[in-house]
Parts: sequence; C-alpha cells; structure tokens
Amino acid sequence: MLTIASRDIVKTPSFITSPKDITFVEDAKKHIIKSVVFPYEIYEQLREKIEDELYIIQNKQALSKKSNDEFLEIEDVCEELVK
Repeated sequence: MLTIASRDIVKTPSFITSPKDITFVEDAKKHIIKSVVFPYEIYEQLREKIEDELYIIQNKQALSKKSNDEFLEIEDVCEELVK
C-alpha cells in the first residue's frame, strides 16, 4: 500500500490513472487520508461488496432503527450460509 500527498498527483498522475497498488491520498496540510484508489483488478474483486455497502448506506435512512438492525442481522446470517 502506498500513501501519497494530494500534491504528488500533479507531479505523477499515474498514481491515480494507473495504480499498481492500493493508494491512499492524504491531505497535505492536515495529514489525514481523504481518498483511496484501487487498481481495477482489485475493484473487480470487491465491486459487488462495495455496491452492497453503498446501497445499505444510501437506504439506511429509509429504514427505522429496528428494521435496519434486523436487516443487518439477517444479512450476517445469509453471508454465513453462503460460505
């Protein structure tokens, strides 16, 4: 894994356009991670999981706290059954 400052992207755009490893982009002043860049091969492996998590995050407000907790519990059981 590689951590670069945002100013490094201007100097070496290939960090973003052709990443060879997972790359963390750090805010140069605050020294906190702001972005993560994956090589496409890794993204392909994680794509379904990322889309599932985004769906849950985006629709979390539509569910009540109780319903959301039940959904997460059922999700864990389903994942265990698939394994």
